[in-house]
Amino acid sequence: MIRKLTELDRTKVLDYLYKEASYNIFIIGDIEAFGFDKDFQTIYGEIENNEFISVQLFYNEHAIYYANKTVFNTAYLDIYKNHKFNYMSGKEELMTLIKPHLSQEFNFKPMHFCQATSIDIEVEITEEIKLVKTKEDVIKLYNLLITINEFGIQHKSLEDFIKSTEKGLEMGTKLYVEKDGKMVSTVATTADTTINAMVVGVATDTNYRKQGYASQLMISLMKEYIINKKKDLCLFYDNPKAGKIYKRLGFKDVGKWVMMSDVEGN
Repeated sequence: MIRKLTELDRTKVLDYLYKEASYNIFIIGDIEAFGFDKDFQTIYGEIENNEFISVQLFYNEHAIYYANKTVFNTAYLDIYKNHKFNYMSGKEELMTLIKPHLSQEFNFKPMHFCQATSIDIEVEITEEIKLVKTKEDVIKLYNLLITINEFGIQHKSLEDFIKSTEKGLEMGTKLYVEKDGKMVSTVATTADTTINAMVVGVATDTNYRKQGYASQLMISLMKEYIINKKKDLCLFYDNPKAGKIYKRLGFKDVGKWVMMSDVEGN
């Protein structure tokens, strides 16, 4: 049986998701932050004999599917008709199962999924590491990211970016290095749960690269989470060069993650 979950399901569904906490970092983070009664978030569960088989999250235009076995119940397809989503993500083997059933055409982007539980190298911190916490800081972040095509925010207005970023500050941390009066490098976390967080938004101005700013930011972030907060860090990468840097710092591959994006919606 598949049904919409409520606050009464919190403990049992989190127990199920925490068995693979790294893979479920987004679903766990959204449940812990927003619960079950927000208009922008809906969670469904497939339950048999009082045990969870799978979980489906809808968060704004994003959808995430998880099952602890390689299974997909096509009864979810009727639920999909009632939710507009431009992105669907999850374990590679699960997205491979789902993609042929989707009515719209999706791009299929596999990424390496890795995790850090320790710091494997010491990097000297020579720069002042700053925390994004004011509207002015968010504007500086926008001015940096809009110059980097990979982030795809060129179509996003400054007003919309400020609104979404300020909301995101509730779910993670954003650090940056400033030079010549502007933000030149940044790194952030999101989906900050009770035991881990996801690293996102690693970016450096093209004119300030190869100066060690990103490494200093990453090490600062890792110290804050792994040492001070006693939390693991996770991240995705699809660039082999970036992967080598992350592994040098202490990240290790744990599997593959796929982000599917609606061809027409994007």
